[in-house]
Amino acid sequence: MEALLDSHSPKSEFPGWLRPFFSLRMQLTLVYGMVLALVVVVICLLTYQRVTPPYIVVPAAIITVVGGALITFVFTSLLLRPLSRVTDAAQAIAIGDLQQRKRLPLRLPPQDEVDRLAGSLHEMVTRLERAEEMQRVAESRFQRFFADASHQLRTPLTSIRGFTEVLLRGAKDDPETAQRILSRMKGEVERMTRLINDILTLARLDDGRPLKTQYLDLLQMASAGVAQARNRLNDERKISLVVETQDTVGLQADKDRIKQLLFILLDNAVKHGRPAPDGEITLYLGKTNKQALIRVIDNGEIDKEDLEHIFDAFYKGHHKYSVASNGATVGAGLGLTVASAIVRAHNGSITVCSDPDIGTEFRVMLPCVD
Repeated sequence: MEALLDSHSPKSEFPGWLRPFFSLRMQLTLVYGMVLALVVVVICLLTYQRVTPPYIVVPAAIITVVGGALITFVFTSLLLRPLSRVTDAAQAIAIGDLQQRKRLPLRLPPQDEVDRLAGSLHEMVTRLERAEEMQRVAESRFQRFFADASHQLRTPLTSIRGFTEVLLRGAKDDPETAQRILSRMKGEVERMTRLINDILTLARLDDGRPLKTQYLDLLQMASAGVAQARNRLNDERKISLVVETQDTVGLQADKDRIKQLLFILLDNAVKHGRPAPDGEITLYLGKTNKQALIRVIDNGEIDKEDLEHIFDAFYKGHHKYSVASNGATVGAGLGLTVASAIVRAHNGSITVCSDPDIGTEFRVMLPCVD
C-alpha cells in the first residue's frame, strides 16, 4: 500500500534535508520572526543616531530578533503539541490501527479547533469500528448461510443419486418399485426447487431491488390464501378468515410477494399447528393507525428458546404438533426468513408470540394506502 501511494504521489521539488523547514511549526516561527525583525528594523531606523550609538543598536536588534524567534519557536511547539498528537493518531488510524483513538486529545465540551478535529476523528473511528463489526457479522452470517444452503442442497442431491443407483441395479424392472422411487425422486426435486427459489428470493430482497408495486385489496388476497390453505389440509381442521374492520384494506405492494407472505404464514400454521380434531387456524385482518394488520393464529406451541431464532435462515426448532411424526421438523427452515424479508422490503414489521394456553400468533404490520 505504501509503495502504491509513493508511486502515485507527486515528487517533491525540494531536497529531503529541507523538509523539516516546511512544517507548520517552522513556518509559524519564520513568519513571527520576520514580523519581529521588521518591527526591530523600523525601530532601529527611527532611533538611528538619535538615542543610542549604532554599535549598540545593531547587536541589540540581532539579539532581540534571534531571542524572539527562539521564544516563538518554543511557544509554537507547545501550542501545536495537541495538533501533533492528533496528527500522529490520525496517521496510525489511517493504516488500520483504530486503537490509537485513545491518543486523541478529547476535551468536552470542545474548547478550540483542535478539540473539534479530535472529536470528529473520534466519531469517524467509532463509525469505522461499527462498520467493521457489521461487516464481520455480515460475513459470518453469509458463511453460515452458504454452509447451511450447501448442506440443504446436498441432501436431496444425495437422495436422488441413491435412488438412481437403485434404479440402475434393477429396480426399474419392477413397475411398482420404480413408481415409488420415481415419486420420491420427484419429491426431492420439488424440495430442492423450493429451496433454490427461496434462496433467490432472499438474494433479490436483500439486494434492495425495487419491488413491482401495485394497488392490492388485502381482503381478496387473504380470502384466496385461506382457500388455498384449506386445500393443503390433510385433516378436518378449521381454517377461518375474520375481518376486524369495516374499511377497505388496500396496499401499495408487490402482489407476488404478499401472496407468498400469506402462503408462508398459513402453511407454517398448517404444518406446525395442532392437528384435528382440536386444531384451528384463524387469519385475522384489521386496520389500525393507517397500518394493515395481519394476524395468523393457531393453537400450536413453539418453545421459548425457538422464538428468538424463528426468523433465522435454516433454523429448525422442535414443533410439538409438527405434521411429521414425533414432532420432527419439516422443510428447510427458510420460509419464515423469506416472510420476514418480504415484510421488511415493504417497510413493515413482523413479530411472533406463543403461549401454551392460547397458541401461536404471527402479527404483521404493513403500510396501508386507504
